[in-house]
Amino acid sequence: MSEKACASGDRTRVLTICGGGNAGHALAVVISKHARAAHVDWLVGSAEKADLLRRGIARGGLRSTGVITAEADRLRTISSDPAEVIPNADFVLLAVPAFAHTAVLGRIGMHVGDRTYVGCLPTRGGFEFEAARYLPRRGRGHRWIFGLQTLPWSTRVVKPGEVVNIGAAKAEATVASLPAKSGPEFARELSQILGTRIVPTDSFLSLTLGNPGQFIHPGLMYGHFRSWRGERYDKAAIPMLYAAATDEMGEIVERLSSEAIAVTDALRARSAGVLSIDHVQPVHAWLRSAYAEVTADVRTVATCFRTGPIQARRAPMIEETPGSFVPNFQYRYLTEDVPYGLIVTRAFADIVGVRTPTIDEVISWAQGVLNKVYLTGDRLEGPDMSDLPVPQNHGIYSLDALIRRYEPAATDPVQLLR
Repeated sequence: MSEKACASGDRTRVLTICGGGNAGHALAVVISKHARAAHVDWLVGSAEKADLLRRGIARGGLRSTGVITAEADRLRTISSDPAEVIPNADFVLLAVPAFAHTAVLGRIGMHVGDRTYVGCLPTRGGFEFEAARYLPRRGRGHRWIFGLQTLPWSTRVVKPGEVVNIGAAKAEATVASLPAKSGPEFARELSQILGTRIVPTDSFLSLTLGNPGQFIHPGLMYGHFRSWRGERYDKAAIPMLYAAATDEMGEIVERLSSEAIAVTDALRARSAGVLSIDHVQPVHAWLRSAYAEVTADVRTVATCFRTGPIQARRAPMIEETPGSFVPNFQYRYLTEDVPYGLIVTRAFADIVGVRTPTIDEVISWAQGVLNKVYLTGDRLEGPDMSDLPVPQNHGIYSLDALIRRYEPAATDPVQLLR
């Protein structure tokens, strides 16, 4: 990163956000607040979306409410054309759901400069494989990529281009990078840009296996709706996702996390420590550390949910007819956190032969409501596995192959993952 700083000289840095949703809005405000010497550009998916945001901003600017109050006054360009906002970027920040990563990387790949850092906020399982495929090598022969374990805030757009609410802030977030040795510098840089404590980890494997969203969101959706048989809800009866979490739901989430910990321990032990996988902690420990100051009762996973900072959030629903709701199984809690979370973790479990009965149970239920087939029997061989960023889709079937791809001595991430 020091090479980049030298190359940039005194030029004002350019930070380009990709994605016009909740995270994109929050980033536009937070970066403006903390990176006062930078320009912020914004890439969105369509000309119509760009026009919508420009009109909103023209009415008085984009601002945030909640735990962070600021204005996106460093915004310079909003565009749907990657050629307009990507080539001169110092940092490109992907803030889109995991199922959109490949589409965005495919759009921006040819425009990314030789000295641009490309990161994902938050990343999900297998992002490093996707980046290696879509970010071609030029100039120096490799890309610097990074990913955050979680978005540092809970956030929702109130009015596009005008107001975004930041409802809760995490105490810290973890970053992984390739090359891994760049992690501490990325952590320092991102801490300044985002105004949040960012902690480096040694490997993208840590983010894949330690991603708490893959346990919390599918686990709670499964807990609330595994017995659903088509009944409708009126608005008052829609369950509170976190506040109505039962002790049993907390135990399901905890079992999902425990199975990922078992995969982590097996990878670390069977590789004799060659695979560095740190910052993977049980979900209960993560909840206690991430939201410690804003959770009244941290005794169990369930009490963390019931007394934590996001009590007003209801389970995602679709209003089929006026006043009549059904669960929205196409929401990101399943469409992102199952195929780009639990299934990627399950794929690593296959490599080390760790059984994951609760993960299998939740995947089996989720694929039913998603109308997908990932798991057939006890094998990840369903037709909907073909495009997912699992190691097997990149020729990695054994522990030895996995070690070769992630060994710490490797410094070229694109060469490493091909």
